[in-house]
Amino acid sequence: MGYELGVSLRYVKSKKRQKFISLITLLSIIGIMVGVMALIIVLSVMTGFEDDLRGKILGTNAHIVVLKFSGGISNYNKIMYFLKHEMKNDIREQERDTLSNDKVLLNRFTQEISYADRLNLAKQIIGVTPFIYSQAMLSSHDNVTGVVLRGIDPTTVTEVTDLRKTLIEGSISQLADTYKDPESNARIGGIIIGKELAHSLGVVYGDTVNIISPLGVMTPLGMIPRMKKFKVVGIFSTGMYEYDAGLAYLSLSNAQQFLDMGNDVTGLEIKIKDIFKAKQVARLIQKELGFPYYARSWEDTNRNLFTALKLEKTVMFIILILIIVVGALGIVSSLIMVVVEKTKDIAILKALGATDKSIMKIFVYQGLFIGLIGTGLGMLFGYVICLLLKQYHFISLPKDVYYIDTLPVTMRPELFIIVAVSAILVSFLATIYPSYKASKLPPAEILRYE
Repeated sequence: MGYELGVSLRYVKSKKRQKFISLITLLSIIGIMVGVMALIIVLSVMTGFEDDLRGKILGTNAHIVVLKFSGGISNYNKIMYFLKHEMKNDIREQERDTLSNDKVLLNRFTQEISYADRLNLAKQIIGVTPFIYSQAMLSSHDNVTGVVLRGIDPTTVTEVTDLRKTLIEGSISQLADTYKDPESNARIGGIIIGKELAHSLGVVYGDTVNIISPLGVMTPLGMIPRMKKFKVVGIFSTGMYEYDAGLAYLSLSNAQQFLDMGNDVTGLEIKIKDIFKAKQVARLIQKELGFPYYARSWEDTNRNLFTALKLEKTVMFIILILIIVVGALGIVSSLIMVVVEKTKDIAILKALGATDKSIMKIFVYQGLFIGLIGTGLGMLFGYVICLLLKQYHFISLPKDVYYIDTLPVTMRPELFIIVAVSAILVSFLATIYPSYKASKLPPAEILRYE
């Protein structure tokens, strides 16, 4: 152990005549501990909110959506097969053709991404399903409301979304069946609606509802809206009020027939392995399919929401770091008072040959020791509180205001590292001025009258 560290550890210990300095040191440790603990708890809760929200959104929506600039997609089965199977072979053939012609490999995606990277992005795709998107009115005997109508393929939709997991009544396979209307004895299709939508319409599983499309049929009497009856064969609950109150599912064939779309679909939904590579995969798909198709990732679709969450987390970090700064000011005060108290010791050390750099080290080590104790205790208490929040959920939230009823907590190692490094850095900066002043004390003048 260097003598600088040994002297600094001795200065940290309290003596009877230094109780006031020790009290300031203790308050500095508590201030840093509270700041670090608050940062860890708040960032873990906000990360939990973000992860939970992302999970609910991506459980209902796809990671990537392929659309057409105008009109629907008619050859969607061919495109689905290309995305799931042929695109990887197409990329390999492009590589072979390029190398056989002794040309420089320039891929169509971007010159900065290699053939291997493009192939890895293509391998990210694990599920593709067609969908139809439209807006309509849903009516029952008691009420009428606007909904987003989605046509899905019951056989492939589970490869992309978590609709099956969110169902609380019924099953997806029932969408493909036909049912007998008890009033008219006509054959009708099935529909799956959200839990809140069912409450709003006053219907339960097995009841019938009418779908009214604003895109009507032109007759000699004018425009007549399309209207068709469906049986409620499923009720889902995602935990997101917007989805549960305004979303309804039909089978792809029923939606095509009701909306008079023929064999067309609105687009294709794609699920990939790594959700954070959605942008790169979307760009690759768009380049491979070419005009008039384009692809959008979940990050593009929900950019405003997640940008706002990221900004909020950054602002909270900046605000809470000020608590650590307050604790660091205590370190400054404590070190200045120690410098005043230890003026004679500093002069003696210098007279014995200690350099200015060594004197600075003594007080830097002392301040860092205070910062490390506060940071360590703050991380320990922050981890324990986060663990208790995650395990026992003793803080409840009003479910009519929030989409969840307890605080979600996600503890990530990188968050703990960022907070710890930030706290130690602030503590280090707080030691610079007192240490510098101590190193510049003139030993001759101090010892002249001793």
